[in-house]
Amino acid sequence: MRGGAAVRGGSQGAAGETTHMWWTRSAARSGLIVLAALTMAMMASRDGLAQSPLYSISKDYTNVRFSWSNLGLSRQSARIMAVDGSVEFDPNTPEASRVDVTMNTASLWTGIPSFDVLLKSSDFFDATRQPTIRFRSTGVRRMGDRTGELMGDLTIMGITNPVTLYVVWNFTGEHPLAAVNPNYKGIFVSGFSATGVLRRSDWGLTRGVPLVSDEIEVTIETELIRQ
Repeated sequence: MRGGAAVRGGSQGAAGETTHMWWTRSAARSGLIVLAALTMAMMASRDGLAQSPLYSISKDYTNVRFSWSNLGLSRQSARIMAVDGSVEFDPNTPEASRVDVTMNTASLWTGIPSFDVLLKSSDFFDATRQPTIRFRSTGVRRMGDRTGELMGDLTIMGITNPVTLYVVWNFTGEHPLAAVNPNYKGIFVSGFSATGVLRRSDWGLTRGVPLVSDEIEVTIETELIRQ
């Protein structure tokens, strides 16, 4: 009897252990499934934020200008004429915006041919060996209903540094001319103004400092066309 009891006890113990192991493994599998589901949900949420409407830059209505103090006598300026890139933007989720812009250094223009040659030379932007300037956003901080800060990495002369632009959102919607010109029907646009201050020496552009100011003011006006 004792032996039988011992056998019965042992059998129940084995069954209990088997049940416990099955439950533990099932719980582990369930936990993995839940974890996977949560991960997929987070990725979907993240991707949902990333899938803002995509815009291309209107080259005819985009102006990238920078200015500097010349000997303390006046502020002079130059413009980058060739600008291309894309922007993801949704007014409801501006924090999810993304910006990727490329500018052609050979398109630098001051209106004075000798200055243009100097700016494109190896003493400044070295347009032959460094043909592009690139800005790629890293984040957006909303400040007001129509204002925010756009953070990103700016690459000039092969050197990349973080910069921050103060941005004003001017408009998003069907093109304003659609009301008077049917050619603009169904064309959706956005418009922005941006400003920032840089130190050119951060990118190795040191010639003339401090007679020609190290501090550079950047002003951007752009219109975007939704794809």
